[in-house]
Amino acid sequence: MSQPALPARLVDRPALTARLDTAAGHKVVVVKAGPGWGKTTSVAAWAATRRACWLSAGDTSLDRLSRGLLRALRQRLPRLPVELITSQADAVADLVCGLLDVHLDEPLVLVVDDAGALDGDGARLIEALCLRSPELFSLVLLTRGELGFALPADLCEIDSRELAFTGEEVAALVGADAAGVVRARTAGWPAAVTLYREALSSGCAVPQEDGGDVLVRLAASVLAGEPEPVRELLRAIALLGRVSIALCVALGFTDARETLPELTRRGLLSGDRPEWSVLEPIGELLRRDTGGEEVRHRAAVFCERTGAHAEALRHLVEAKRWDLVAQLLLRRDEQIVAAGGADAVLEALEHLEIDDQRLHLVQGFARQHKGDWLGALHSYEQASEKVLRPCLAWRMGQLHALTGQPERAVDLFERTVFDDVASLDEVRLLSLAVRWFRETGRHAEARKLAERCELAARRCGGHAAKAWSSKAFGFLAAHDGDRVAFEMHYGQAADGARRSGNRMLELTIRTERAWFLAAETSPADALAELGEVVVLGRQAGLVEPDCHHTRALANTRLGRFDAALTDADKAGWGVKGLVIRAEVHRRRGEPGQAQAFLDEALAIPGADPLRILAKATLARVLASENPATARELVDEAVADAENLRMWQVPALLARGWVALLAGDRERAREDAAAARALAGRRGDRAGLADALQLAAGTSEKPAVALLAEAAMVWQAAGDEVGALTAKLASARLTGVDVPRFEDELRGHGVRTDVPMADVLGTGLPRTARIAVRTLGGFQVLRDGVPVPGALWQSKKARDLLKILAANRGRPVPRPQLVDLLWPDDLSDRTANRLSVLLSTLRNVLSVFADAEPLVATRDTVALDLSLVDLDVAAFFTTANAALVAHRRNDPAAHRLLIDADELYLGEFLAEEPYEQWAIQAREEVRGRHTAVLRALAQVPDPEQQVGYLTRLLELDPYDESAHVRLVKALRAAGRHGEARRRYEVYLGQMNEIGVRPTEPDLFGRPVLQVS
Repeated sequence: MSQPALPARLVDRPALTARLDTAAGHKVVVVKAGPGWGKTTSVAAWAATRRACWLSAGDTSLDRLSRGLLRALRQRLPRLPVELITSQADAVADLVCGLLDVHLDEPLVLVVDDAGALDGDGARLIEALCLRSPELFSLVLLTRGELGFALPADLCEIDSRELAFTGEEVAALVGADAAGVVRARTAGWPAAVTLYREALSSGCAVPQEDGGDVLVRLAASVLAGEPEPVRELLRAIALLGRVSIALCVALGFTDARETLPELTRRGLLSGDRPEWSVLEPIGELLRRDTGGEEVRHRAAVFCERTGAHAEALRHLVEAKRWDLVAQLLLRRDEQIVAAGGADAVLEALEHLEIDDQRLHLVQGFARQHKGDWLGALHSYEQASEKVLRPCLAWRMGQLHALTGQPERAVDLFERTVFDDVASLDEVRLLSLAVRWFRETGRHAEARKLAERCELAARRCGGHAAKAWSSKAFGFLAAHDGDRVAFEMHYGQAADGARRSGNRMLELTIRTERAWFLAAETSPADALAELGEVVVLGRQAGLVEPDCHHTRALANTRLGRFDAALTDADKAGWGVKGLVIRAEVHRRRGEPGQAQAFLDEALAIPGADPLRILAKATLARVLASENPATARELVDEAVADAENLRMWQVPALLARGWVALLAGDRERAREDAAAARALAGRRGDRAGLADALQLAAGTSEKPAVALLAEAAMVWQAAGDEVGALTAKLASARLTGVDVPRFEDELRGHGVRTDVPMADVLGTGLPRTARIAVRTLGGFQVLRDGVPVPGALWQSKKARDLLKILAANRGRPVPRPQLVDLLWPDDLSDRTANRLSVLLSTLRNVLSVFADAEPLVATRDTVALDLSLVDLDVAAFFTTANAALVAHRRNDPAAHRLLIDADELYLGEFLAEEPYEQWAIQAREEVRGRHTAVLRALAQVPDPEQQVGYLTRLLELDPYDESAHVRLVKALRAAGRHGEARRRYEVYLGQMNEIGVRPTEPDLFGRPVLQVS
């Protein structure tokens, strides 16, 4: 009864040790598992390093058990008596508990091995110890099965799943190369893993395919100890592979609810609710028995009845009941394929002699879902008769539609011969045809087909027919922008499919509804719908529906770009996936990647309506670099959108943005208004927000209010990136918080400096615009090329532009311009002269035929800074934003200050030293640049301080604080000689203007006397 000896080679099992340590905090720990699971060895290894006593129980008398108990306890409590003089279990228990209560002063654990074999007085003794022993005393009971006595509530159980070797532990025994195979074949069963280790150590390179005779004998010895009902249950499970409680009950094992979990705890089964399988190699031994066809047949009947059609097919194939396989495929092929069983269907068909034309339809449907379009078409052609019937027409038409050829699907429909009696195949064909006709621009016929579908559904009867009919009307309502009808019809369609029990049809309808929600009205609702669809699909045993495209689109519309790309990658590389990827990259400011995906999408043959969106998006991407191509693309997109009445909002917006980028404000204004109205009617909040942004770009009044409204609409739509984009565009107009919004957008992976046809890109400088340089010299460039002097015709035209530049886009009254240009001329001719100069200046500045860089009214004249890149205006915008950020201690302030400093290339219009309007502007520019340098000089690095302070003193040589800071910075940088020289300069400058220095003794010497 002493603690068993440990093997020479013992695997370190830290996870199991920790589990036992935690469990030991309970009053009783039950370690339950079948033979070979290492209960005794694992617990003995743990007990050897803990304060534990060991009692081997087994089938023994009370007398021997009590003596063994005392002997075990005396190992830790030597003052206990050698034996007890009593023959009653309760009396022995009371004495032992009393002794423990007296002598125990620290926790003590008693391990009882083979406790499940105890009965009678022995069982009552251990039961009493479990229920009545002192608090410091706890027990660990090892057993193969259920215990024959009561246990306390404070109980913890460890079973075979926790005793199993982990992958790392298996590798420690058999080596890393064989560990994966061994772990898979044994589920970590310690006895089986040990046998594999012995086989490998004798020279085998890898485990044998069947586990070997030794493992079979091990499995046989385990099964020999089980009653016949358990062996029958295990044999059925081994034949079927995996089972549920309900299936076992259907097979006649009425106590499966209790038996399966118990067998799992003992290590005969693996898995957990809802499915179990037999542990290998026990399963291998049980499957050697011949027969089992009846069990498989009954399992197939149960699986089909409960909707597990793919499982039913597997059982019938394994039973080789080919007649029943054919019947099942004809009844349930769609459900099996939807559950991921296309391969299983095709493999089953290889065993059949296809003498029923309908089996060709089954084969074609499976091939279609595998992506084998040509193979599917070949199967459908084999199924065809002289007359094209609806059962074949809807399948072939759907195949053509999926490959982007709806016109061929329409042709098939028009050749279909309908029966006198309405069928579900006819209703389905009519419903699908509504989409084909709608996508080829035949709107009136599509509407008539929907009405015809409704009549056929009434004649056919049934919830499924009603679902297909409602789906057709819902599709039309979605494209018409009728949100009320859309919700009503798709709701009725989903309800009809649910009532019919056709889960696949229900999921198809709800996925289609989610696509429309993602595309226009509510991407957040689309994601919620898809979440429910996925859960329902998994519950029904179906493969996750094709939701990835829709989820990718919804995430794109919500500004969740990383998630969108992840879903798009799962969705594949068709037109839909490529267009969604391109939209993500366009919104992130990555035109190169967006163009690559769009070029690939447009290169795919077919008439997919998504080509409208592809053209519109590509136009926005190309508008800056290739405006002519962009205009051709948007014209095609708008024409196609109007013809099909699909994707009209994005097409109009694309044309508007392309026009605005090209300077055609009138066209942009019209498209903004049209898109705004259409998006409002359709409930397209993203389209409405973008239309507001486009309207802001064309507005003659301050656009801040429109951009603020756009930001609110984006926010309501759940698109944080869209809202930030509108806020940044507004900030760029006001010069407030620009760095903050730029940084937030960068945090979402969005570049803000890319010229594209959108609200940010249209506000960026473009090489095709007029550039006016006033800092460090006056120069005008058109498309990057200086304007030749001959084009000016007069110096006054140059002066006029300089005056307008000094006002940085602010309107200048005409009388003021006359006074500045002709101060001594009081005649009436100056007004005409100004008109001539304006005409000359227009010729100089004009680049686009439809763009007007001069904003001239009856009373004022100004430069349109959306068409003229004016360096001094850019400097003020950047400097103002940088100084605001600096005052707020924004982390981005330093970078912005550097940007502003780099924009200052010299004095404003230095060639105009005496003109008062130029002097005033020059001083303002110089003051702003001084403020920028003063802020930059606050950097902690003294070397950098020296550079900024030196430049600051070049602007103002009498700036005392700059002098003092420069001297201190030089000393901090270790440049003491230069610091002393600069100190002398400082004293001299102060002496020159008669100011007493505030720092007269930086070098400990008398200050120079001020004269």
